[in-house]
Amino acid sequence: MNKFSFFKKVIFLSLMLCVGGFAAEDQLFGMTPEMSKLIAPYIEKARATFPAVKKKYIAGDYVREKRQLDVQIELTDKNGDREMVFIVVTQCLGNRFQGIIVNDIQLLKEYKNGDTLSFSQDQVKNWVVVDSKGNEEGNFVGKAIEAFDSGIVGVFFEGVFKKGKFEFKYQDAQSAKYQNSIDGIVSQDIIAEITKRLKASYEKKLREGQKFEEGKPFYTYGIYDFRTGEVKR
Repeated sequence: MNKFSFFKKVIFLSLMLCVGGFAAEDQLFGMTPEMSKLIAPYIEKARATFPAVKKKYIAGDYVREKRQLDVQIELTDKNGDREMVFIVVTQCLGNRFQGIIVNDIQLLKEYKNGDTLSFSQDQVKNWVVVDSKGNEEGNFVGKAIEAFDSGIVGVFFEGVFKKGKFEFKYQDAQSAKYQNSIDGIVSQDIIAEITKRLKASYEKKLREGQKFEEGKPFYTYGIYDFRTGEVKR
């Protein structure tokens, strides 16, 4: 394990953040109105980005990459109970899909893990492309739910001191391989605000006499309260 990945794992554990992971573990049932409101924009984001994902699936890109496409759709039983379940896509014909349920069902009596279903594109509320190790692309809804549960999340950056100035580059897109990514659920405005605060913090450290090696990268993070939208650091 390299120094960067070890640093990130330690900090994420201390913040109790576990965003990402295997897609089939992210389930939606018995949600509070507060959480339903919170995930609504991430459902819209998943729907807006799904056509490009579908195009890659049809082209066979994910098969060549040895990854699979899972989607979440909402199922309803005769009692009116509703639950969002993950389905691994096995076929696509136009706007119709076929797939297999890949998570255990909590509420619905008429469905079970391993059932084959047919569904339409307008039923898709979340998507994730995942490999055998659980590394994910997408899963905006699952990430948002886990960030909400955690409350406080870490937003990571690579910093460098060069010619008397600090530069910071957002790094969480790279941390997806460690199943800790919050990429896609924290806005660019929040990333910009944390960048601004990090620069101010490190400039203060410099004024106080702390030394930084010219051009040598270092790693740091900001803290964001996902529930309140407040930047803590």
